[in-house]
Amino acid sequence: MKRLLTAAFAATVALSLGSVAAQAKTVLTYSSWLPWTHPINVELYIPWMEAIEKDSGGSISFKRLPKGVAHPRAHLDAVRTGQADAGMSVHGYSPKRFAAYMFAELPMLGDTGTGTSIALQRTHEKFLADKNYYEGVILIGMNTHGPGLIHHSKKLFNSPADFKGQKMRTGGPIPKKIVEAWGGVPIRQPAPKSYEILSTGVADGITFPYESLTSFKIVNLVPFSTYVPGGMYSSSHYLVLNKGKYDKMTSAERAAVDKHSGEAFALRAGKAWDLINRRGKEAAIKNGNKLQDAPAAIVDALNELNVQFQADYIAGAKAAGVDGAEILKYFNAEVAKLAK
Repeated sequence: MKRLLTAAFAATVALSLGSVAAQAKTVLTYSSWLPWTHPINVELYIPWMEAIEKDSGGSISFKRLPKGVAHPRAHLDAVRTGQADAGMSVHGYSPKRFAAYMFAELPMLGDTGTGTSIALQRTHEKFLADKNYYEGVILIGMNTHGPGLIHHSKKLFNSPADFKGQKMRTGGPIPKKIVEAWGGVPIRQPAPKSYEILSTGVADGITFPYESLTSFKIVNLVPFSTYVPGGMYSSSHYLVLNKGKYDKMTSAERAAVDKHSGEAFALRAGKAWDLINRRGKEAAIKNGNKLQDAPAAIVDALNELNVQFQADYIAGAKAAGVDGAEILKYFNAEVAKLAK
């Protein structure tokens, strides 16, 4: 009997060890500077993690850190140095470092995040993948957040003159330059502070895609939205993984990560942004907010500014060692192709 019990115990231990071995071999920490309840985490980054966990057969698992380990613009370096194993950031938060990517911030790029995200990924792969912008990390992929527009607490915008004296929270360099060119006052604050600066009057309005109305709970604070066809501006994001962690993975684990990288990630991300932008617009309509397409006076003035923006981009890209004119031509052609 004693021998039987010993054998049974040994079998139980063996099964237990086998179960542990079957569990995650690679645990990856993910740092998000947005709340985990933010729609883009719910619709994009969490499903991306879950897809990798599933396709790795449970060999990979993600641990979501309770708060971001660094400022949004510092997340690439935070992932590179191992403060977190994965995280995303925004090219426009570091415009000098990512001068070659600033074409994805320009006005009137396109009306969907899906088309511009895939075009951005393809442009990166054709022109920029060998430039070591992501040294020390594995680039999972990149995307845009879809068209940005003007949200204001008191009025719709019918001409550039309507910006005069208005305090507008802006994100990347392009909306900042537009606001300044039209006599407004750009307010630079991180996106998560949007409710605070609008509710206290620090800012009169904000430049954001539609999703931000609900994700930052500002739909009641800025009940006037003016949309420029193709977007007043855009913003490009990138997702990275610590290279040391990736290199230590098994070939099967790397395959699970690779499956959800590159253009597959861009497609997933673009669809997620289109979904949450649509929800944000629907929430604004349901709330009784006033929405309009920008009149010709704004569109024409923005086209004039865009001539200089493109010239500035081409000059900045040249300084970074890439052909900005060719990049713009290729990117716009891909957007047009994807729109068909």
